Amino acid sequence: MAEKFDMSRQAVSKHIKVLHECELIKPEQSGREIYYHFNAKKMQEFDHWIAQFRQKWEIQFNQLDELLSTIKDKK
Repeated sequence: MAEKFDMSRQAVSKHIKVLHECELIKPEQSGREIYYHFNAKKMQEFDHWIAQFRQKWEIQFNQLDELLSTIKDKK
C-alpha cells in the first residue's frame, strides 16, 4: 500500500490509525492479515456534520469571487 501512495510504511500506518480512531474504516482480522473496510455510515455522519459549514463557505467564496471580479474590472 505504501508503494501505491509513494509514502513510507510508517506514514501509511499512521493514516490507517487515524482513520480507524475516527471509525471511518473497520479492521477485520484474518489470520496474520488485517483487512480494512470503509465505514460508509460513519462517512455519512461526517458529511452531515460538515454540511453545516459547506453553505457558509459557498457564500463566502461567492462573495470573494464577486470582489475579485470587481477589482479585475477596475484595472
